[in-house]
Amino acid sequence: MEETRRNPVVVSVINLKGGVGKTTVAALLARYAVRKNLNVLAVDLDPQANLSQALMTENDYKQFMENREPSVVELFNGYLPPSSERSAPAPLENVLKRVGSRWEQKENFHLIPSRFDFANNLIESVRVDEPVLARYIAHEMKNKDLILIDCAPTESVLTRTAYHASRYVLVPVRTEFFSTIGFPLLQESLEDFRSENPTHAIDVCGVLINNSETQWSPRGPHHRDSREEIREKAGEYGWPVMSNEMTHSRGYPKMAKEEYASHTGNAWGESQKIANEFLEMIGLSPREG
Repeated sequence: MEETRRNPVVVSVINLKGGVGKTTVAALLARYAVRKNLNVLAVDLDPQANLSQALMTENDYKQFMENREPSVVELFNGYLPPSSERSAPAPLENVLKRVGSRWEQKENFHLIPSRFDFANNLIESVRVDEPVLARYIAHEMKNKDLILIDCAPTESVLTRTAYHASRYVLVPVRTEFFSTIGFPLLQESLEDFRSENPTHAIDVCGVLINNSETQWSPRGPHHRDSREEIREKAGEYGWPVMSNEMTHSRGYPKMAKEEYASHTGNAWGESQKIANEFLEMIGLSPREG
């Protein structure tokens, strides 16, 4: 019997505070879902292009930049500009980059990459088409199971573009001083979007605590106080806090960059628990391989 195809679940990874590990989280969740045979698309909506550099090999990203290959910039513009090979604008046929390792490119793992001139392109635009990514996903990405959008840590047209495409929002947060400073900004941003788009369902599926502590790696009293503050503030907005946490580990950045990184410490086991909880929250289950 032919398997019933389901629509993709689109999740924006965002916190309106920088330095919380959102790119690492997006990369880890994407890589894990691919290993579980889910068809995954990652979208880099951050002008810093950190997710693109994490998921692509160094050589691939270098060639991508040098060759001026299609990126999220061209997706917003809707065409390929004239170049040394093209004397006129050309249709944007394929903005997807296949993701994998140095040895193997995955058939079920793609990326819409970003470039460092992304912000300049938007600033110079007369009017940005906010639902452009949502339309692209609706028309072209029906075969995907999970779409993860890595967002910039600021309220902007990029944030609203991500909202238009998303059903859920995942909020990474670090246990540190002023850890919840971005929560009220994000809550207000989501409420404003909902009021302007009353038929669009978008919810925070979870708050993921990062840089946490364990009995083996105590981080100090302010980390424990911060955890309680996170739970209290998230509770005010009705945001569920994930039961699994990312403890302080150098293994996480390694795993975000490499599919099978070595010397990851506690990060390997923790990341699998986090990813399984995340997939369960958004109603996705692994496919049989």
